[in-house]
Amino acid sequence: MRLAHLLSATALALVAASALAQDAAQPGDNSLNGLSETLNGLSDNGQAETPPPAGAPEENVAEPAVPAPSGTPAETPAPTETPAETPAQTTQEPAPTPPPAPPAPPPPSRPPLVMPPEPLTRAQLAELRAAATRGRLLGVIERSGRMATQDMLSRVPDPNAAGISGWIAEAEGNGVAVTFYGDGDTSAGGGPVIVYRVTINGGRIVDRDIHLSGARPPLNPLQARMAAARAATAALPNQPCGSEVFNVFVVPPLTADGVIDVYQISPQTRPGFYPLGGHFRTSIAPDGSVAATRGYTSACLDAAVAVPAPGTRPAPVSVTHLLDPLPQDIHVFLSAWTGHPLLVVAGDPQRIFVATPDGIAEVPREGGGR
Repeated sequence: MRLAHLLSATALALVAASALAQDAAQPGDNSLNGLSETLNGLSDNGQAETPPPAGAPEENVAEPAVPAPSGTPAETPAPTETPAETPAQTTQEPAPTPPPAPPAPPPPSRPPLVMPPEPLTRAQLAELRAAATRGRLLGVIERSGRMATQDMLSRVPDPNAAGISGWIAEAEGNGVAVTFYGDGDTSAGGGPVIVYRVTINGGRIVDRDIHLSGARPPLNPLQARMAAARAATAALPNQPCGSEVFNVFVVPPLTADGVIDVYQISPQTRPGFYPLGGHFRTSIAPDGSVAATRGYTSACLDAAVAVPAPGTRPAPVSVTHLLDPLPQDIHVFLSAWTGHPLLVVAGDPQRIFVATPDGIAEVPREGGGR
């Protein structure tokens, strides 16, 4: 069993939010077109024919009238009644049916009134304190394991050949003891054994216990439980972000028969970038079974984290956390790992928190009186 890659670093992603505005369409022209004008036709009836004088030859074409001899009254043709001009019947074409007017757009709605969230309850504040405490502990385990690994590699060039299969960290006095263990002689019923053990205090190694050959002391019962809990998570379907294997942190139980939490952390795969997703927490029951497991994100993303310029403070890294109403222990650990504070947006209604290795606090809203 190969030694898992140790201690890398994590990050988050900036999350950002956007707003969409919709212009209302102007209502169409609802006026009707004017009716087309019609012309009144006139009746074209001519006057009645005047009969020719007696004895006049009947011709197809009438000759001009001859004036009567002087003293003889001329026949005056009877006047023909001329009908009055009657306007012709006009047929009024129906006006074209105008197209239906488009529906009037709804009046622009006002944005909903967002009320500030209620103050955090005592239970929520206690949850944040517990998350900060656990996050700081994860940071201590990460730093101690990294320092112990560097020391071990300086004396054990080939950990696999030495039989090292894992490591655990636990409190020892005012410091932290990191134990690299092997599987031992399982055929003889033996359990994990100590290969290399160092004690760290005040940021330096103050003691070493090395067993590269000969008889190796077994892990004590609590250490053996921690090693077994680490091994139990290897069978889970959790997948890291990137091609490297998980960094695994085992948190000692609060009591000898308490639940052991194991954290699977996706390692850093390139400088200046930290994996936002791919981090899991699994609780192992005293009988060695998996009591619960969870992830902290639903996707993988490498977040760029810039190194601050000399004399400047590290810029905050923003992340939206969707799986919990409050920030979690992983956010405090990520702040310690990346060296940057985290701005965490969580909850409904949304709240903004700042997570640092010192703790988690809500960011007051402007004008909210909080």
